[in-house]
Amino acid sequence: MTAKIPSTMDFAVAHVNFSHGFRGGERQTELLIRGLADQGARQALLCRAESPLIAHLKDVERLTVIPLSSWPDIRLMGHLSLGSRAAVIQAHETLAAQWALLHYRFFKVPYVVTRRVDDAIRKNAFNAALYGKAAALVGVSSKIAAVVTGTFGVHCRTIHSACSKMGVDPHEAGRISAEFGGGFIIGHAGALVDRHKGQSTLIEAVRILKDKIPDLKLFFLGEGPDRAALEKRAAGLPVKFLGFKRNVTDYLVNFSVFAFPSNNEGLGSVLLDAMAAGVPVVASNVGGIPDLVENAQSGLLVPPGDPQSLAKAILSIHDSQELRSRLIAGGLKKADENSPEAMTSLYQQLYAEIAERN
Repeated sequence: MTAKIPSTMDFAVAHVNFSHGFRGGERQTELLIRGLADQGARQALLCRAESPLIAHLKDVERLTVIPLSSWPDIRLMGHLSLGSRAAVIQAHETLAAQWALLHYRFFKVPYVVTRRVDDAIRKNAFNAALYGKAAALVGVSSKIAAVVTGTFGVHCRTIHSACSKMGVDPHEAGRISAEFGGGFIIGHAGALVDRHKGQSTLIEAVRILKDKIPDLKLFFLGEGPDRAALEKRAAGLPVKFLGFKRNVTDYLVNFSVFAFPSNNEGLGSVLLDAMAAGVPVVASNVGGIPDLVENAQSGLLVPPGDPQSLAKAILSIHDSQELRSRLIAGGLKKADENSPEAMTSLYQQLYAEIAERN
């Protein structure tokens, strides 16, 4: 179903994302914009002038980028630049949602808020208005949707983040395989922020496993403020920190297991990328992760902050080809169910509902 957009509008959807960097939320912003562009939608993107999204989306047709500086553009000129030219605004993060509420006050353009974290939301008058005035609310996991609904008593639907469907470069993947040098390889991808991603738990699991799996190796993809502390903790273990990699899939296909020991997680869309790469996953039973990881079907779930349980789960995959094959098959199915096309279709239906109401 395609959104029924009034012909007088310049843009079917105006996306707003004021994040500084490029992480999971920005990847999902890109995937949705590309998916809608494939359906012929005319779109706008309001973002910071220095946003990596601009370079990522430079080849997308029928997309108008409105780059904004921090002040006064985001607070003032962005509203004037867009005006009432969009049928709906899609807010992809918190500052964007706040901006969308103000724009609604000025121009009565309906807006959709997509929430990607399962943190408690402060219950105050501003947030009550922000969520209460939205034309629709989306949580990228059932846990997030429940938090929004439980806090403000408003309906919040679930639309999962999508598998990124990044292609594999066989030459680069082969080079990485040679660099890794074989063995049983545990991989992890994510910002090196231990209180969130729980990398220290994975390091301690490797400490437990190093004598049980002689050819064990652990590779971290990503950067973050805790890198030095984690490197110190991993000293003497078969652990390497590879830094940020744009071609994540070329690395994923070389992992024996993908471990994701987060202490909290809105959804964890990188799990879908690992599943699509045919890699069995082990992840913490927190936040929205169980939406993707059905225990013993599409992956294994373990308690957060428990290196013993994490090590046991990884060892079970190492020791059982039957379990490994079952998890890979279940993961591939789950990744297919959460394709960019599936996510785009759900948002199209949502925008169509809003257009019919307005």
